[in-house]
Amino acid sequence: MYLVIDIGGTKTLIALFNRYGRIIKKYRFPTPDKQSDFLAILESALVPFSVTYGKKVKNVVIAIPGWIENNVAIKFGNRPWKNLDLAKRIKNLFSCPIYLENDANLATVYESTYHKGLSLYLTFSTGIGGGLARRGVLARNSASVEPGHTIYIWKNQPTEWEDIASCAAIGKDYHCQATSVRGQEAYDDIAHRVSLGLPELILRYHPDCIIIGGPLGMLFDRFKVQLRHNVRVLMPKVKKLPRIVPAERPKESVIYGGYQYAKQKFSHRGQ
Repeated sequence: MYLVIDIGGTKTLIALFNRYGRIIKKYRFPTPDKQSDFLAILESALVPFSVTYGKKVKNVVIAIPGWIENNVAIKFGNRPWKNLDLAKRIKNLFSCPIYLENDANLATVYESTYHKGLSLYLTFSTGIGGGLARRGVLARNSASVEPGHTIYIWKNQPTEWEDIASCAAIGKDYHCQATSVRGQEAYDDIAHRVSLGLPELILRYHPDCIIIGGPLGMLFDRFKVQLRHNVRVLMPKVKKLPRIVPAERPKESVIYGGYQYAKQKFSHRGQ
């Protein structure tokens, strides 16, 4: 069995997978603002998993919306939490290795398994994250994919891409959740926002495929034609552009990627 913990900006999901990739137990709770509250709720939520399945769990993977060094969460997305050693906090509950990994990297692991060549996965949610992988194996330079903070001119002002094209930015401008936006004019606007950042990423990483994930992945069919057209207009000299496709599991890429990553780690440990 493999345990995956996906810590998001609004919710935390704990999922226990069997060896075939089926979720056999899960638990979800709102992610608190205070670090002490989060740790207390997390440890309490993990106790039933530990008591019933602890000895059967081969690996634990924790998805972090931020930077990780030496298996410690150095920065935690939009939370002010820093230098959080989650593995140390829960190691008494599980007698197996515990790995921390960036959530966008884990989503990349899962989504890239559906495509040939080099996949660039982009998640549009509270911010914009991403990763690089080939058929489920992270590329060495995947950690360098930090597209959300690249500056573009938007409404005559230098603006970070995630303040233009993230779901939070779109929702703010349309006064609703991004997935609730309706109308062709709005979909064309979303395509414009997303296309701003793609040429630079294409020239930097030369992906064979670009995967649009997060909540915008759920809307992809409504703006895909305009998005592909925009990229072609922006890059007229590039003969072969990467395919641009939606994520297979826009809402669950991270948790299933965590399962695949856990299996990979276990396999490598057994060799």
